[in-house]
Amino acid sequence: MVTENTLKITLDTWIISDTHFFHENIGRYCSRPENWQELIIKNWNDLVSPDEIVLHLGDFALGNKTNFDLLSGMLRGRLVLIQGNHDRISKSYCETRGVTLVKKSLNVQISDQMRLIFSHRPIVPLEDGWINLHGHTHNVPPPPEGSNLGPNHINMSVEVREYRPWRLGDILKTIKDQPTENDVSLR
Repeated sequence: MVTENTLKITLDTWIISDTHFFHENIGRYCSRPENWQELIIKNWNDLVSPDEIVLHLGDFALGNKTNFDLLSGMLRGRLVLIQGNHDRISKSYCETRGVTLVKKSLNVQISDQMRLIFSHRPIVPLEDGWINLHGHTHNVPPPPEGSNLGPNHINMSVEVREYRPWRLGDILKTIKDQPTENDVSLR
């Protein structure tokens, strides 16, 4: 698998987005269950081993550095964070905590037939032949007049992903086999 940088993204890489830890209002905005923070942490730690990579597509946590430190010490795996609009922490601070911060989208080519873009916000327009795994949209339905999102956009927001990380290979297989209203159909 070829990437644009030294990060190694494989089909075994865990993907998650929009956890919004310590964001008190997000539960109400997105109709999250009452215990949503504990649920995400439990699911994350039940699935991820300490040596595995977790690619977080942005909006990891709100609040101060103490919150970030608490979470980065509590959650299993090696965290790679694509900076979301609520992630206001520096790259150097992240690095001192063992977290890799990616400021922009991350492009990965798995094969000639599969090219992926990981981003916080959906990439629009999306070039032909690319699949965009993104967050930001949570569980908000598209507006009545339609959406700019096309058939190759995959929403990884926790609200539509069982409040847990998913292996990249499982997401791609699930979407290919049984697309839902939150997924795309890989043709």
